[in-house]
Amino acid sequence: MKTISVYTRGFTHAASYYRILQYTEKISDAKITNRFTVTEKMYRRYTDAPNLLNKIEYHLMIFFRNLANFAADMVSRPDTVVISRAAVPKVCFFPLSFMYEHVLKHSKVIWDFDDDIFGINEITRNEARLLQKYSDKIIVTSEYLKKMLNKKCRDKVCLLPTTDGDLIADEKTCLESPRMKSYDKCVNILWVGASSGLKHVNNVVGALDKAAEKVKAETGKPVTLTVICNLPLKYDAKHLKIRNIRWARDIVRDEMLKAHIGIMPLLNIKRSMGKGGFKLVQYMSAGLPAIASAIGYNENVVADGKTGYLIDDTENTDCWADAVLELASDRAKWEKFSRASAEKWEEDFSFERNLDFWRKNLTE
Repeated sequence: MKTISVYTRGFTHAASYYRILQYTEKISDAKITNRFTVTEKMYRRYTDAPNLLNKIEYHLMIFFRNLANFAADMVSRPDTVVISRAAVPKVCFFPLSFMYEHVLKHSKVIWDFDDDIFGINEITRNEARLLQKYSDKIIVTSEYLKKMLNKKCRDKVCLLPTTDGDLIADEKTCLESPRMKSYDKCVNILWVGASSGLKHVNNVVGALDKAAEKVKAETGKPVTLTVICNLPLKYDAKHLKIRNIRWARDIVRDEMLKAHIGIMPLLNIKRSMGKGGFKLVQYMSAGLPAIASAIGYNENVVADGKTGYLIDDTENTDCWADAVLELASDRAKWEKFSRASAEKWEEDFSFERNLDFWRKNLTE
């Protein structure tokens, strides 16, 4: 039986869970050890209040926990080491760098990331150099991220979308969901993400407020924006009701089945190009139509006019209001988009397909 060490920031870290941990939990024909680099309590404290003290404590914890992690793997020499994003962000120096390199040298290495970790300085040059040198396989979501790597190691790259195995809703569940029963009474818009993404929502919330006014005038239905995040969205809306819920994986599914429209706005900035469209994939897995900015990988996920709408909002955000009104006032179209979303998820973002990929790469 193969031995595997998986370096992540734990189940609370969304990227760690959805990119690798949700799969390793289902793989029984390998001995898998999770090498969590921070505790759940520390990660929550760091993301909720990223002040100087919490940043220092966070990175010190990563340093010392990885001293223990690398020491353990220097002794055990696992067959495969999986690195999610960056194992030692900002603290990849001696003696940690020496131990890290020793571990990578003596195992098969799989490096996975789904965001522009270079542009946001999440990974140091030293760690990036080590991972590009020693990785046997590099897994990313898009060609855009692939091109960020050194040309010499691009032949190691595999493209794998991020998906969600917890939110899969069959046709019966979708048909009997609360959103089907409430569509004629109200419109629920949903956004799920980390606090770093709130700036994207802030860019369109004014247009959503205008949409709420139009929808109320033309259909009589109130519009609610539910924000599931570790921090609240603060906006003084006139017509739009804003409902903030603290993020937790176990509540996302229920909120998906209550929502009528999922959104993924993105500012037209360089970092947006590295996004993997994960929240759009989540919406689709639950048969939820989506409205998204026509930027980067979003264009690969949303089939414009079939599963939702892609919005060119580089000049202004007015089209967001039009798209919301379209889906809020035409039940037949909304149901058609719902079915098409679930079908596209099954075709392009299947959880089982991803699970087979990871099982093959970790056990063979």
